[in-house]
Amino acid sequence: MAKTFSPVTPVSCNYTVDTKSSTLKSANIRVNEVPASFRILKQKTNGAGATVLPPITDGVRVVTAAEYKQAAECLAQAFGQDDVARYFIDVPDREHWTEEQKWALHVEILEYITYAHILKGLVTTVGDFEAVALW
Repeated sequence: MAKTFSPVTPVSCNYTVDTKSSTLKSANIRVNEVPASFRILKQKTNGAGATVLPPITDGVRVVTAAEYKQAAECLAQAFGQDDVARYFIDVPDREHWTEEQKWALHVEILEYITYAHILKGLVTTVGDFEAVALW
C-alpha cells in the first residue's frame, strides 16, 4: 500500500549583511517552525593573501583550508582499521596493492572529504589535531 504525503510548507529565510563589519554576515532561518541563526565568518589573510593560521589552543577551534592535511591524517589514523572507512580500499581488484599503497589511498580519500567539509561544512579540532570532527 502506497503512502501519500501532504505538501511541505516552504522554508523561509532572511539573510542580512552586517554593515559594521564586512567580514561578518548573519542569517535567520525558520525551518519547520524551529528558529535558527548562525554567523558566517571569512577566513583572515595576511597582506600577501596567505591564510593566517590560528594559534594552537586547548579548546575547540575551526580548521582552516591550510590545515586540511593534518586534519585528514588524524582521521586516517582514527579510522585506519574501520571496515566502513576502508570499504573502497579493501576490494578484490586491489588485492595486489601493497599496504603502503592502500594506506596512501585511504589518506587521500580522507583529504578530499576533509577539504570538502572545510569548503561547504565545518571542520573542528582540539589542540594540535588530537581530535577532528567533520560537520
